[in-house]
Amino acid sequence: MFDKPETIIGIDATNIRQGGGITHLSQLLAHADPKKSNFDKVIVWSNNNTLDQMPLKPWLIKRTHSLIEGNLLHRTLWQIFFLKKSLQRSQCDLLFIPGGSYTLRFKPTIIMNQNLQPFEYSEIARYKFSFMTARLLILRLTQKYSFRKADAIIFLSKYSKKIVEELLPNNNSKTIIIPHGIEKKFFQKPKKQLSIDSYTTEDPFKIIYVSSVDFYKHQWNVVEAVYRIIESGYPVEIDFYGAGSAKAIKKLRKVISRFDKSNKYIRYNNEQDYKQIQNIYFSADLSIFASSCETFGLILLESMAAGLPIACSDRSAMPEILLDSGVYFNPLEIDDIENSLKKLISSVDLRHELSEKAYQNAQDYSWDDVAIKTFEFFRSVIDQRE
Repeated sequence: MFDKPETIIGIDATNIRQGGGITHLSQLLAHADPKKSNFDKVIVWSNNNTLDQMPLKPWLIKRTHSLIEGNLLHRTLWQIFFLKKSLQRSQCDLLFIPGGSYTLRFKPTIIMNQNLQPFEYSEIARYKFSFMTARLLILRLTQKYSFRKADAIIFLSKYSKKIVEELLPNNNSKTIIIPHGIEKKFFQKPKKQLSIDSYTTEDPFKIIYVSSVDFYKHQWNVVEAVYRIIESGYPVEIDFYGAGSAKAIKKLRKVISRFDKSNKYIRYNNEQDYKQIQNIYFSADLSIFASSCETFGLILLESMAAGLPIACSDRSAMPEILLDSGVYFNPLEIDDIENSLKKLISSVDLRHELSEKAYQNAQDYSWDDVAIKTFEFFRSVIDQRE
C-alpha cells in the first residue's frame, strides 16, 4: 500500500510587514490545528521580522529569500520568478495570500482583503498629488486583478465585502466573511465608572487613541476636540499611541504643539510593544477611534475587550463591530467629536452601560473560531476543485 501524500498549504506573506496583518496571521497560525481539516503542513514565505513573530509549530515551516527582505519591487520580482517554483517544489496543494495582491497563476489560490483604502476614492483623495496617491491607485488596479483571478476571497467584514464586490461585478470567486479574533490577554471586566468630579488636573480622566498615525485616522481632529474639552474645564488628558507615516506624524506633532506645547495633557507616544499593549487599555478611562476607513477595526475590538467606554467613528466597518456599545461621531467634524466625548465623560451611567455592552460584544470574537473557519474554508476550496 502507498502512503497518502501530504496535503500542504503555502502562504505568501511577503507583503505582511506590520500591524494588523502580522497580528492576524500569527494568531491564525497560533490557534490552528491543520490536522482537523486534513492538512499536514503549512509553509510560510516572508521576511525574517515577520517570520520571527509567527508561532513555533511542528507542522509550520518558515522560509525566506534575499529578495523578500527587500522593497516592494524586490518582493514582486520574487513573486513573479520564484514563488510558483517554490510552491511546486514544496508540493503545495493551495496558496493563501493574506497580503492582497499576487501575479502568478496557481490553482487554487485564496486571497484576503485587509486593505480597503485602494477601493475608496474619498480616502485616496486625502493624499492629494503624492507618491501615496499613486501607490493606492496602483494597488487598486493590482488588487482588483488579483481578486478576479483568485479562486476564493476572505473578507473581514460585511462592509469591506460590499465595497469590494461593487467594483467586481460578476466576479465568480468563492467568498466568505471571517472577522478578526481577539486575544484573551485583552479581556478585563469593566471597572467602576467614576464621576468626572472625582478627577483633578493632577489626576485627570485618561483618554487613549491607539492606532497607526495616518491621514485617514484623523488624530489631529481628536487633538483639537480634546483641547476644547480641557479649555471648558474638564480634567482630562489624552495619549496617542502608534507608528505611522512620517508626514502624518509630523502633522500630529505640529497640532499637539499648537494646543499643548508642554505636552502636559496631550501627548504622542511611539508604537508600543505589542506584548504589553493591553496594559495601555487597562490604565485608561476611555478609548477613542476616529478612523474613516477600516476593513475591520482590530484596535476597536481590543478596546471593547478591555471593558472601556468608547467614542467611535461612524464610518466604514466600525458600526458593524461596535454595534450599540459606543457613542458615534463624524471623524471629519471636530464639533461632533467634542460632543461625543463630552457625552461620555459627563455621564457615569452611560459609560457604565456602554462599557458593559462592549465587553459582552467582544466575547463573540475568538481566534480559535477564526482558525477553524479559515482552515475549513481552505479545505472546501480544495474539495470543490477535486
